[in-house]
Amino acid sequence: MVNIDDKLNEKLRQQMDGRLDEDEELKLRLIAKSYAMCENSIAVLSNLRTDKSYIYYGKTSNILGFEPAGSYEKIDSIWEEKILNRIHLDDQRRRNLQELAYNHFVTTSHTDDAYEWHMENTMRMADKSGKYVPVLHRVFYFRGKGQRGVSYAICLFNLATKVSKNAVIKNSLTGEERQIDIDEKQLLSEREITILTLVREGLSSKAISSKLDISKNTVDRHRQNIINKMQASNMAEACHKAKQLGLVE
Repeated sequence: MVNIDDKLNEKLRQQMDGRLDEDEELKLRLIAKSYAMCENSIAVLSNLRTDKSYIYYGKTSNILGFEPAGSYEKIDSIWEEKILNRIHLDDQRRRNLQELAYNHFVTTSHTDDAYEWHMENTMRMADKSGKYVPVLHRVFYFRGKGQRGVSYAICLFNLATKVSKNAVIKNSLTGEERQIDIDEKQLLSEREITILTLVREGLSSKAISSKLDISKNTVDRHRQNIINKMQASNMAEACHKAKQLGLVE
């Protein structure tokens, strides 16, 4: 079995002439690994199309008590639960809402310029002794070749000096910064909340279309929009997250 680090190194050598490899996931894995090495980050690359993630551990991991620096692992989920479960409960909901707002900003912009922006927020995370320490969290989105919407995300975790309740999105090309204003009611439209509520009640798309007097295709489109906005892998997960965030009863 070929070691992924050896394969990455070989790919890097092949690209010394400046040409980018066609394998976009491998390229992004190399970027995530580089963040872990250069910035001492815990770097997580998530492939939203395959529902898999790759976690690369920099020296920050030694302090927080995860895997040793220099190691990596692959998980069958876009949610790095072992890391996310360390976040203070009082910061969890705020962090989720901020990332959903960032996701909404990117996916509704209808231009590739949105991918020049990334999000930064802070939170308290338990270290290896159980003590909560400030952590900077950064999120970068990427569009896959020939794909609509977000296909990949890279999340970075580093120690910070303090925690702020505010989050910002930053344009890495222009240096512009904008504070994220969370309006929970704008995360899902009124119609989407109605459909989400009916799905939670157990109604099928066909039953919802009949109840609301709209086509089944329209219902299915709303369902997919809800899944995308909630950054979920399926409707059941979208319903669960919406309930946690207080978007539905």
